[in-house]
Amino acid sequence: MIKKFFHYLLDCLETGFYTICLVLSNGFFFYFYIISLFFEKVFKLSIFKKGTNFFKNKQKDPVAFLMIVLVLFIGIFLHTYLYVDNTEIKYVDEEILKDVTDEEKSTVQEKTIESDKETYTSNEINLYRKFGKMNINSISFDELKSEYSNVVSWIMVDGTNVNYPIVQTTDNDFYLNHDITKQPKGSGWTFMDYRNSVNLDDSNTIFYGHNLLNKTAFGSLSNVFTDKWFQNSNHYIVVRTPNGKHVYQVFSCYYIDPEVYYLQTNFYNNNDYQVFLDTLKGRSNYNFGLDVTTSDKIITLSTCTDDNKGRKVIHAKMVE
Repeated sequence: MIKKFFHYLLDCLETGFYTICLVLSNGFFFYFYIISLFFEKVFKLSIFKKGTNFFKNKQKDPVAFLMIVLVLFIGIFLHTYLYVDNTEIKYVDEEILKDVTDEEKSTVQEKTIESDKETYTSNEINLYRKFGKMNINSISFDELKSEYSNVVSWIMVDGTNVNYPIVQTTDNDFYLNHDITKQPKGSGWTFMDYRNSVNLDDSNTIFYGHNLLNKTAFGSLSNVFTDKWFQNSNHYIVVRTPNGKHVYQVFSCYYIDPEVYYLQTNFYNNNDYQVFLDTLKGRSNYNFGLDVTTSDKIITLSTCTDDNKGRKVIHAKMVE
């Protein structure tokens, strides 16, 4: 009896859904039918007659309406999340590297305030792209933290699109599927390991971000794994915090299966730390020619490989 009831309920829902789609398809294709009919009468061409018959018949075909709705949704999704136009490559130049005084910072802010305002007020809904256009030297952490309370720093990687605020919370899971506004978002946000000090004084400070298809987040870190980047980049990564600017130089980049070894943040003794550094350097796809010792502080950038099965890892040591 219950089984028959559920079958009956399912049939009713299916019939109701079909009826709704049929009504919608009548309204949707009606305008195309009228326009085609108008052109048929004006130009007397067979192609418009065929179009008139086509749209007239489609008014009775709810499947065609559903297909168009599906295509529209796919189009909106691709435009919102996957489009790759206007991804701006950032370069760590002398202006970025130099230590900016408060007076110079004010000058920079005055020069960039209009462009930053345009960034905040633009119709761009992708926050990665909004922040990616900003000048790292003009960032006001007071303003950032007033709107995004978990912001702890800002990171910029030479020759990539990486130019974003970094957030931190009490675990390494939340920002995998929440954006900087703390709203659920599959693209997540770039974040610092919850175990790390926001002052960047751990032996190894770790940053995470998704390898997104549209080259936002850490998607453009693929550039680091190319001969072009190795030969033409200055290999610098800049991290700004409310306390100042830190400049790092890449000494290792490689692909590896998921593991926890490179995710150690501090060490019991210098010997363990040196072994760790030598291991990371020995893994590198390129020879960056940098010595790394226990007196160095390093950062690690970690993201997924393109097939989502492994990890792309970049290590850099503090040089300023």
